[in-house]
Amino acid sequence: MCVATCTLGLARGKSMPTIMDSYGSAVKDIAMILLIIGGAGALKQVLVASGASTEIAAGLQGTGLPPLLLGWLIAAVIRVSLGSATIAGLTAAGMMLPTMAQSHADPNLMVLAIGAGSLLLSHFNDGGFWLFKEYFNLSVKDTLRSWTAMETIVSVVGLAGVLLINWALPLVAPGLAHH
Repeated sequence: MCVATCTLGLARGKSMPTIMDSYGSAVKDIAMILLIIGGAGALKQVLVASGASTEIAAGLQGTGLPPLLLGWLIAAVIRVSLGSATIAGLTAAGMMLPTMAQSHADPNLMVLAIGAGSLLLSHFNDGGFWLFKEYFNLSVKDTLRSWTAMETIVSVVGLAGVLLINWALPLVAPGLAHH
Protein backbone atom coordinates (compact mmCIF):
# COMPACT_ATOMS: atom_id res chain seq x y z
CA MET A 1 0.00 0.00 0.00
CA CYS A 2 2.87 2.34 0.76
CA VAL A 3 4.41 1.65 -2.66
CA ALA A 4 1.07 2.30 -4.37
CA THR A 5 0.60 5.52 -2.40
CA CYS A 6 4.00 6.78 -3.47
CA THR A 7 4.15 5.54 -7.07
CA LEU A 8 0.52 5.86 -8.14
CA GLY A 9 -0.39 8.80 -5.96
CA LEU A 10 2.28 11.18 -4.74
CA ALA A 11 4.61 10.62 -7.72
CA ARG A 12 1.74 11.53 -10.07
CA GLY A 13 1.12 14.81 -8.24
CA LYS A 14 -1.94 13.77 -6.21
CA SER A 15 -2.35 15.18 -2.72
CA MET A 16 -2.53 12.92 0.32
CA PRO A 17 -6.22 13.83 1.03
CA THR A 18 -7.12 12.85 -2.57
CA ILE A 19 -5.29 9.53 -2.18
CA MET A 20 -7.02 8.87 1.15
CA ASP A 21 -10.40 9.62 -0.46
CA SER A 22 -9.61 6.97 -3.09
CA TYR A 23 -8.73 4.46 -0.38
CA GLY A 24 -11.90 5.35 1.53
CA SER A 25 -14.16 4.78 -1.46
CA ALA A 26 -12.38 1.50 -2.29
CA VAL A 27 -12.87 0.22 1.26
CA LYS A 28 -16.50 1.36 1.25
CA ASP A 29 -17.19 -0.72 -1.87
CA ILE A 30 -15.75 -3.96 -0.44
CA ALA A 31 -16.60 -3.53 3.26
CA MET A 32 -20.15 -4.91 3.05
CA ILE A 33 -19.01 -7.99 1.16
CA LEU A 34 -16.31 -8.67 3.74
CA LEU A 35 -18.78 -8.18 6.59
CA ILE A 36 -21.25 -10.62 5.01
CA ILE A 37 -18.58 -13.26 4.45
CA GLY A 38 -17.19 -12.75 7.95
CA GLY A 39 -20.67 -12.90 9.45
CA ALA A 40 -21.44 -16.10 7.58
CA GLY A 41 -18.25 -17.71 8.78
CA ALA A 42 -18.89 -16.60 12.36
CA LEU A 43 -22.47 -17.89 12.34
CA LYS A 44 -21.35 -21.22 10.91
CA GLN A 45 -18.61 -21.51 13.54
CA VAL A 46 -21.00 -20.64 16.39
CA LEU A 47 -23.36 -23.38 15.20
CA VAL A 48 -20.51 -25.89 14.93
CA ALA A 49 -18.67 -24.95 18.17
CA SER A 50 -21.84 -24.83 20.27
CA GLY A 51 -22.94 -28.23 19.03
CA ALA A 52 -26.13 -26.71 17.63
CA SER A 53 -25.35 -27.95 14.14
CA THR A 54 -24.93 -31.50 15.45
CA GLU A 55 -28.25 -31.31 17.31
CA ILE A 56 -30.05 -29.81 14.34
CA ALA A 57 -28.53 -32.38 12.01
CA ALA A 58 -29.53 -35.20 14.37
CA GLY A 59 -33.07 -33.86 14.49
CA LEU A 60 -33.23 -33.48 10.73
CA GLN A 61 -31.93 -36.99 10.10
CA GLY A 62 -35.13 -38.26 11.65
CA THR A 63 -37.15 -36.60 8.88
CA GLY A 64 -36.23 -39.35 6.44
CA LEU A 65 -35.23 -36.82 3.77
CA PRO A 66 -32.25 -37.78 1.62
CA PRO A 67 -29.10 -35.85 2.66
CA LEU A 68 -28.82 -33.97 -0.65
CA LEU A 69 -32.41 -32.76 -0.45
CA LEU A 70 -31.90 -31.88 3.21
CA GLY A 71 -28.79 -29.80 2.43
CA TRP A 72 -30.68 -27.96 -0.32
CA LEU A 73 -33.66 -27.36 1.98
CA ILE A 74 -31.56 -26.02 4.87
CA ALA A 75 -29.71 -23.64 2.55
CA ALA A 76 -32.99 -22.56 0.94
CA VAL A 77 -34.68 -21.80 4.28
CA ILE A 78 -31.68 -19.79 5.47
CA ARG A 79 -31.50 -17.93 2.14
CA VAL A 80 -35.18 -16.97 2.20
CA SER A 81 -34.94 -15.96 5.87
CA LEU A 82 -31.67 -14.01 5.85
CA GLY A 83 -31.25 -13.05 2.20
CA SER A 84 -27.59 -13.86 1.78
CA ALA A 85 -26.58 -16.78 -0.42
CA THR A 86 -23.12 -16.72 1.17
CA ILE A 87 -24.48 -17.03 4.71
CA ALA A 88 -26.99 -19.67 3.59
CA GLY A 89 -24.31 -21.77 1.90
CA LEU A 90 -21.73 -21.57 4.67
CA THR A 91 -24.25 -22.14 7.45
CA ALA A 92 -25.90 -25.07 5.68
CA ALA A 93 -22.49 -26.61 5.00
CA GLY A 94 -21.63 -26.38 8.70
CA MET A 95 -24.96 -27.87 9.66
CA MET A 96 -24.63 -30.73 7.17
CA LEU A 97 -21.12 -31.77 8.28
CA PRO A 98 -22.38 -34.20 10.95
CA THR A 99 -24.89 -35.67 8.51
CA MET A 100 -22.21 -36.04 5.85
CA ALA A 101 -20.05 -37.98 8.30
CA GLN A 102 -22.88 -40.47 8.87
CA SER A 103 -24.28 -40.73 5.34
CA HIS A 104 -22.88 -41.95 2.09
CA ALA A 105 -23.80 -38.80 0.17
CA ASP A 106 -21.24 -37.63 -2.35
CA PRO A 107 -19.58 -34.49 -0.92
CA ASN A 108 -19.31 -32.98 -4.39
CA LEU A 109 -23.03 -33.34 -4.93
CA MET A 110 -23.69 -31.92 -1.45
CA VAL A 111 -21.73 -28.81 -2.42
CA LEU A 112 -23.88 -28.46 -5.53
CA ALA A 113 -27.13 -29.10 -3.61
CA ILE A 114 -26.31 -26.53 -0.93
CA GLY A 115 -25.18 -24.06 -3.58
CA ALA A 116 -28.44 -24.49 -5.46
CA GLY A 117 -30.48 -24.11 -2.27
CA SER A 118 -28.63 -20.92 -1.38
CA LEU A 119 -30.01 -19.27 -4.52
CA LEU A 120 -33.72 -19.88 -3.92
CA LEU A 121 -36.15 -16.96 -3.89
CA SER A 122 -33.98 -13.85 -3.82
CA HIS A 123 -36.21 -11.03 -2.59
CA PHE A 124 -36.27 -7.83 -0.51
CA ASN A 125 -33.73 -8.93 2.09
CA ASP A 126 -31.07 -9.77 -0.51
CA GLY A 127 -28.50 -7.17 -1.55
CA GLY A 128 -28.30 -8.76 -5.00
CA PHE A 129 -32.02 -8.11 -5.50
CA TRP A 130 -31.57 -4.38 -4.92
CA LEU A 131 -28.38 -4.18 -6.99
CA PHE A 132 -30.14 -5.84 -9.92
CA LYS A 133 -33.16 -3.57 -9.48
CA GLU A 134 -31.12 -0.38 -9.42
CA TYR A 135 -28.62 -1.36 -12.10
CA PHE A 136 -31.36 -2.11 -14.61
CA ASN A 137 -33.70 0.63 -13.31
CA LEU A 138 -36.55 -1.83 -12.73
CA SER A 139 -39.58 -1.59 -10.49
CA VAL A 140 -39.80 -3.91 -7.48
CA LYS A 141 -42.55 -5.84 -9.28
CA ASP A 142 -40.40 -6.31 -12.39
CA THR A 143 -37.40 -7.31 -10.27
CA LEU A 144 -39.50 -9.97 -8.55
CA ARG A 145 -40.73 -11.22 -11.93
CA SER A 146 -37.25 -11.36 -13.44
CA TRP A 147 -34.45 -11.67 -10.85
CA THR A 148 -36.41 -13.59 -8.20
CA ALA A 149 -37.93 -15.92 -10.79
CA MET A 150 -34.52 -16.54 -12.40
CA GLU A 151 -32.82 -17.29 -9.07
CA THR A 152 -35.63 -19.67 -8.11
CA ILE A 153 -35.47 -21.48 -11.45
CA VAL A 154 -31.68 -21.85 -11.11
CA SER A 155 -32.15 -23.25 -7.60
CA VAL A 156 -34.83 -25.80 -8.48
CA VAL A 157 -33.17 -26.90 -11.73
CA GLY A 158 -29.87 -27.17 -9.84
CA LEU A 159 -31.48 -29.47 -7.27
CA ALA A 160 -33.07 -31.56 -10.02
CA GLY A 161 -29.68 -31.87 -11.73
CA VAL A 162 -27.98 -32.93 -8.49
CA LEU A 163 -30.65 -35.55 -7.79
CA LEU A 164 -30.43 -36.81 -11.37
CA ILE A 165 -26.63 -37.13 -11.15
CA ASN A 166 -26.96 -38.84 -7.77
CA TRP A 167 -29.41 -41.34 -9.28
CA ALA A 168 -27.37 -41.91 -12.46
CA LEU A 169 -23.86 -42.03 -10.96
CA PRO A 170 -24.10 -45.62 -9.66
CA LEU A 171 -25.45 -46.73 -13.03
CA VAL A 172 -22.83 -44.99 -15.15
CA ALA A 173 -19.74 -45.29 -12.94
CA PRO A 174 -20.29 -47.85 -10.16
CA GLY A 175 -16.75 -47.45 -8.87
CA LEU A 176 -17.19 -43.70 -8.35
CA ALA A 177 -20.50 -43.82 -6.51
CA HIS A 178 -20.46 -43.40 -2.74
CA HIS A 179 -23.57 -45.52 -2.24
